[in-house]
Amino acid sequence: MWNNISGGDCSTAMALRFPKVPCVIVNTGGNYPQALRQVHKLQQRRHTIIMLSSFQEGYLTYFDYVWKRNKIPFYVSCCHRGKEMHLDRFYKALPGDHVVNIGFIKGEERRAERLSRHNTKKRKFNFPMLDFTREQCEKFIRAKRMEPIGDKTGCWFCPKQPNPPEWAVKGIISDEGQAERARVRKLKRGSQVE
Repeated sequence: MWNNISGGDCSTAMALRFPKVPCVIVNTGGNYPQALRQVHKLQQRRHTIIMLSSFQEGYLTYFDYVWKRNKIPFYVSCCHRGKEMHLDRFYKALPGDHVVNIGFIKGEERRAERLSRHNTKKRKFNFPMLDFTREQCEKFIRAKRMEPIGDKTGCWFCPKQPNPPEWAVKGIISDEGQAERARVRKLKRGSQVE
């Protein structure tokens, strides 16, 4: 059994609830610093933490790939290329069958149902936090003498995330930033740009 974590409150509560289950997280290069601090606190409490690289086409992290190859982040492909494929490779490389805990909470039943469709013979998803609300997760974290971070986590360069850094908004996420990156991509390919 494994805990897939992000360092957000829901997955942190899950890790605290199942402290003997090893935790796996992917370093996308865009993990929020406060989420990584939570993961470090779990590690200080002797939780087993395995951090996978999101190595992509010669770049150490998915963010390096997106930024240096002048790509525009897109939620669906980012989730797959930044996290899911690395987790899938990890579980496939290990012998035996695996149950993978995901920290979806009350109100995320449809997400859990969709993810369950991707169960394989070797890897089955489990959702032990579906009876918890976000507030209950935060309360559970406090009861374990840690502080919740209060924000949802993911990759800060994702267009779906709240409060990305201003430079990311300008350079990556905004319409102007995406238009500029598209223009530069065309130039690199030798296309004529007006």
